[in-house]
Amino acid sequence: MGLAVANGGMTMVEAKADNHHNRVVPAWRLVAGAYLHFAMPAYLIVTPLAAIFGSPDGAPIASILAQLPMLSGWFLGGYVFLALLSVAAAITIEPLLRLRIARREARDPNRAALASSRRVARAIADGTPRLGTALAPALDALRGPRWDHTDERFQALSADLAEVVRASSAALATAPAARRPAIVELTAASLHRIETALAALQAERGRLDEGDLHTVARYVAMRHDLSDFTSEEH
Repeated sequence: MGLAVANGGMTMVEAKADNHHNRVVPAWRLVAGAYLHFAMPAYLIVTPLAAIFGSPDGAPIASILAQLPMLSGWFLGGYVFLALLSVAAAITIEPLLRLRIARREARDPNRAALASSRRVARAIADGTPRLGTALAPALDALRGPRWDHTDERFQALSADLAEVVRASSAALATAPAARRPAIVELTAASLHRIETALAALQAERGRLDEGDLHTVARYVAMRHDLSDFTSEEH
């Protein structure tokens, strides 16, 4: 598995995330599914009630039951019409809702950083019980304040971590006992690579921060040279 370190390109996990985003179930399918799911319960409730309330007081049961075929047809036609109307409304409204959500997310500069932070926390929390005690130290090594989630490279790395935990958990859950040691070994190697990449990014960030400090220090020394103050005193 290739892990994102600092190459600036799209990682395998990012590509999967984009594909997953594109495969989001459209709202009209959810609406249609809901109508299909509740069709029978609605029929069993609405049709008998319509027959009862549409019959005169004291009408015999046979007379009430005789209305069910006709009412069933009316119910089916009305239900299908209402379902089609709702699906059409969902198809019409959904692009506007997606655009509004996209605009709201674009206005939030911390959205990607918050998502990255949650991915790391969730991956470690989920992976600790699922991957077993043998991999707990490797996960614990990824805790702490070393993640700069405002950096896109750290965000890509957190996505890789989440993908490793997800894939390894699934593999361990279905693997026979004979294959589990190999899966644990492969997972440990992947987590070690992530830790190495994280350390490299953190070291680079430390060098950049120290360079910024030296730049500021030189600026302050030039702007506030002690000799300027001593000359003013004389």
